[in-house]
Amino acid sequence: MSDTSDAIHEHHQALMAAFDGHVTAILAGRPDADPTALLQLLEQDLLPHAVGEERFLYPALDRLLRHHGRGTATMSVDHEFLEEYVRQIRVTVQALAAAPTADHAGLRAHLERLCLQLQAVMQLHLEKEERLYLPLFEQLIEADEQRRILAGMHEVHTERPAAPPAVLDVRTLLPAQRHEWILDTFSALQPGESFILVSDRDTNPLYYEFQAGWAGAFTWEDLELGPAIWRVRLGQPGAVASGIDPSLIILSH
Repeated sequence: MSDTSDAIHEHHQALMAAFDGHVTAILAGRPDADPTALLQLLEQDLLPHAVGEERFLYPALDRLLRHHGRGTATMSVDHEFLEEYVRQIRVTVQALAAAPTADHAGLRAHLERLCLQLQAVMQLHLEKEERLYLPLFEQLIEADEQRRILAGMHEVHTERPAAPPAVLDVRTLLPAQRHEWILDTFSALQPGESFILVSDRDTNPLYYEFQAGWAGAFTWEDLELGPAIWRVRLGQPGAVASGIDPSLIILSH
């Protein structure tokens, strides 16, 4: 990043961190919650930031997008957020179903916050489509092409989700990617399904993370415990043997 991009990025991060801190304190009913300070942040930092972007940053970017960019790229970013919220809600719902009663209040509070955040993203996303994209769609695309596009969108609803892999070998992934891939694969499991995780790092920290966050909502079977390779069968509660003989799995390098 350039120095200028760094400055904008750092301001985004600081603004979001400050906002999230206020929201967390207010939702938790903490004594340090300060709605007046929250309003001050919004009026004196967030809104001026938005005005500055509208006046100076976006006009410059509009010229670039016409030649170098993709006008719907921001909508695809929204979809990434929608998918991540759905994944987190799925994991939380599964944990809630399996957790002891004493843990329900905390999990429900977490679920409520995820739903509110997803609701806000959905409202903004759909409003952008209704105000900006559908008018262009109606005015500039031929009726036959409109119907073809709509038919394709309907077909997506009848597609079966991609089955999770029988074996997830994370040794070729960067450390920062491994955690996301493991959670995504676990979240895609249906009740009774499992997969074999292959790693070149001790899997105990991952086990303790699952135990802390999803106790009772996962199954774990150690198949190989190092020192070079760790293999674990990770599944949803009630997972049954998949018929795969771990000794016959060919591990990639």
